[in-house]
Amino acid sequence: MTNTTNINRPDAEVPPALPQFATILCDPPTAIAQTGSLGAINHYDLMSMARLRTLPVNKLAQPNAHLWLWTTNAAIEDSYQLARDWGFTPRSLFTWVKPRYGLGNYLRNATEQLIFATKGRAPVRYKSQPTWGYMPLQEHSHKPEEQFAIIERVSPGPYLELFARRRPPSDKDWSVWGNEVDSDIDLSAYGFPVPSDDKTPVAGEEVVNGRS
Repeated sequence: MTNTTNINRPDAEVPPALPQFATILCDPPTAIAQTGSLGAINHYDLMSMARLRTLPVNKLAQPNAHLWLWTTNAAIEDSYQLARDWGFTPRSLFTWVKPRYGLGNYLRNATEQLIFATKGRAPVRYKSQPTWGYMPLQEHSHKPEEQFAIIERVSPGPYLELFARRRPPSDKDWSVWGNEVDSDIDLSAYGFPVPSDDKTPVAGEEVVNGRS
C-alpha cells in the first residue's frame, strides 16, 4: 500500500499531538492468510504488517498503558512483533473459543486470539480473569461484545478502540476510530485518514477500512 504523506521530511509539517489513552483495543485488518477466495479480502481492505507498524499507537498510549490486540492463529507470531513495534510487551493471551469450526490451511480454526500487552508500569485491576471464553459468533469479523466487559474489568480507562465499526455497548469512557464510525480522533496527519475526518483526503492518500 502507498501513502503520499511523508512525516519524516525536515520541511514537513509537524503532526499535531494526539490524545492519550490508558487502554487501547485494536483489531487490525491484517493481510496474512486472508487473500484467498474465502479470505477477509472479500469483506474489507487489508493492510500489511509494514503499514500497520506506522500506525501511531505508541503516541496514542499513555506512558503506562495496556494493549489488547486481536489476531488470527495464522498471524499470531507477526502480531506479537507488531505489539512490540508499538512499544508494548506481550504478557498473556486470551482465547476466544467459537461454537463452530472455521477455515484453516492445516487445522480447522475454532478459536481466535486476543493478545494482552503492557507498556511501562501498568498492573491489571483484576487478577482472576481466565485466559479463554466460549462466546457466540455474529457477522464476519464481529468480535464478541463480552470483550468490553473483560477489558474494563482488567484495564483502566480512558479507552480507545482502533478500527472500530460501532460504538462499544458500554457507559465507560470509550473513544473510537475507524472507517465506519464517527471517529473521535484524527490520524490523517499521520497518514491514516478516515471518512469522518474534517478534511477531505488528497489524491493518493490511503483511506483505512476500519472494522471490529
